[in-house]
Amino acid sequence: MRSGPRLTCDRRLVSPPLLHLLLMHYLTSLLVAGSSLAVALSSAAISETNHIVDELEHLLVDTDGFNDARFQKAITPCSNYVSGSQLLGRETAAQWIRVAFHDFATADVHSGTGGIDASIGFETLRPENSGSAMNDSLGFFAPFVNAHVSMADLIALSVIMSVGTCSSPNIIIPLRGGRIDATEGGLFGVPEPETDLETTLSQFSQAGFYQADAIGLTVCGHSLGSVHHGGFPQVVPESAVTPTNQGGGIHFDATPDIFDVDVLNEYLDWKGQRGGPLVTTDNITVRSDLRLYLSDNNATLQGLARSSSDFTSSCVSLLTRMINTVPASAQLTDIIQPVEVKPVNVSLTVDSAGRVSFSGYIRLLSSNFESTDLVSITWRSRSGQQAPAFAASATLAGTGNSSIFGATFYHFFNAIVDPDEGISSYTVKILQPDGKPSSSHSVTFLIEDTAIFLSAETATRADGNIALYAAILSAVFVHNVTAEISAPYPQSGTISPALLKSEVTFVQNGTRGLYNLFTAAIPAPPNLRQSTLDLIAYADGGVVYRDEFRRIASVGSN
Repeated sequence: MRSGPRLTCDRRLVSPPLLHLLLMHYLTSLLVAGSSLAVALSSAAISETNHIVDELEHLLVDTDGFNDARFQKAITPCSNYVSGSQLLGRETAAQWIRVAFHDFATADVHSGTGGIDASIGFETLRPENSGSAMNDSLGFFAPFVNAHVSMADLIALSVIMSVGTCSSPNIIIPLRGGRIDATEGGLFGVPEPETDLETTLSQFSQAGFYQADAIGLTVCGHSLGSVHHGGFPQVVPESAVTPTNQGGGIHFDATPDIFDVDVLNEYLDWKGQRGGPLVTTDNITVRSDLRLYLSDNNATLQGLARSSSDFTSSCVSLLTRMINTVPASAQLTDIIQPVEVKPVNVSLTVDSAGRVSFSGYIRLLSSNFESTDLVSITWRSRSGQQAPAFAASATLAGTGNSSIFGATFYHFFNAIVDPDEGISSYTVKILQPDGKPSSSHSVTFLIEDTAIFLSAETATRADGNIALYAAILSAVFVHNVTAEISAPYPQSGTISPALLKSEVTFVQNGTRGLYNLFTAAIPAPPNLRQSTLDLIAYADGGVVYRDEFRRIASVGSN
C-alpha cells in the first residue's frame, strides 16, 4: 500500500404574454433603464437585475478577446508572475490561493466572524502572513473593485480562476457573490510552519474545518506553487536562490503550475518533491505539512489518492467551503452560472436634436450557439405595443476563445427609437444562418426610458469637476433628480480600496425633444474608471425611475 512516511499519534480532532406586458408596464417605474444586464422575462417569473452576479459573471466568463475583463490574464500562463520579474520564480495563481486561505483561516464560525472578508489587507505585517503574496494579489485585485464587486468576492473569484485555468480538464468551483469587505483586521491565528499540531488543528477547527478537512485543504492548496527562501528562510535555504530562481523557490510537486494530484502522489510514493519543503526541509520544527499529514497516519491522503477524480471532487468541495466561509452578516447569491444570451452595455441616449438611440451588445456563448448564428432585436413601445418598425439586426463585432466555459460571440446593434412611442422591453432572437430559430432562440428583457443617464457626455470641466448629464421624459413630472455616486478611495492600513458613497442633485438645464435635460457636477474621484452612479428621478405619487449602475468612464475635457 502506498503510504509515505508514518507516525503513530493521537487523533485529538477528528474530524402568460398580456399579463407580462401589464406587469412590465407597472414595473418600469422601479427598474433599471438599459442596465448592462436587464431583467429577463419568462413564463414563470420576472426577477430583478442582480449587478453583483452580472459583474462577477463578466470576470469569470470574459477572459479573452473582445470585452476581455483582463482578470485571467494575470495567470496566463499559469506559471506567470504578474507582479514582477519571471526570474523570481513566483507564481500568481498559487499566490491567489494562499491569500484566500490566509483570509479564511482566521474565521470563527461559532461567533460568525471572519472568513473571506478581505481583512487580510489589514494583516499583511503579521508574521503569519509573511511574503509578498498578500499585497501582490490585493494590488492586482484593487482596480476591479466597484459598487457591486467587493475585494472579498475577488479573493474568492481568484481561487476559482486559478483552479479552473490551471487544470485540464478544467475543474469548475462554483462561484457565489455578495461578500462584504472588512474595515479592520481580524483575529490572529493562521497556522505557520512552526505551529505545533495541536494548535494547528485548533485553528482549523475554529474556522469550521476538522482534522480530515484540514489535511485535505492543505494538500489541495499545495498542488500549485512553491515555498520561497525570501518569505520563509527558516524553511528554504539560501542555496535555493539562483539567477533564474531569484526568490529561491522550491516546488511542492513536479507540476507547480498545474492543479493536479501530483503533490499527493509524490508524497505517498515518496518520490519527486515528496510533498514539498514543508515536508522535507532539514529544519524539523517547520515541517508543518508533514506533521498534519501524519496526524492520522496518512489515512486521509490515502483516501484522496484512490483516484484523480476523488482528489478533484474533494478539492472542489473543500475549496468551495473555504471561499463560502463568510461573516454571518454576508448573504451570498445563488451560484453564478454562465449566461448564454447576455445583453452587455445596453443603453439609451438622447442627442441634442432629441433623437433616441438604443444600442449595445448581445453576447452569446458557444455552449449553445455558433459564431455564424444571427441576432435580431425587436422591442415594444412604452405602452407595450409591438410594430414592424420596432426591429434591428445585430452584427458580429468580436469573439473571445479561451474561456473555460467556451467561446464568446459579441453582436453589436444600434437602432433609433421613436421618442413618441418609446420602449419598454426588447426581445433578443437567435437564428441559425438559414433563418431557423436556435434552441434558445428568444429572450426578453425589460428596459425603462423615462430616466436616462447620458454617460457619453460625461466630461471634465475647466474647474476640474466632472460634468454629468441626464435626460428625463418631459411627460413625466419629476420633482427631484439625484444620483448616488459610488467611488473606490484609498484607505489606511490596506491596499484594498474603501467604497465611498455620495449624493448629487441635478438641475434642469434645457430640453431635448420630448426630454428635459438635467445637469450636475461632482469632484473628480481618484478612481474614475471604477466609479459608478445610480440615477434616480422622483415623480408624483411616490413613483421612482432609476437608471442604475452606470459607469463614469474615461472622460475628456470641454
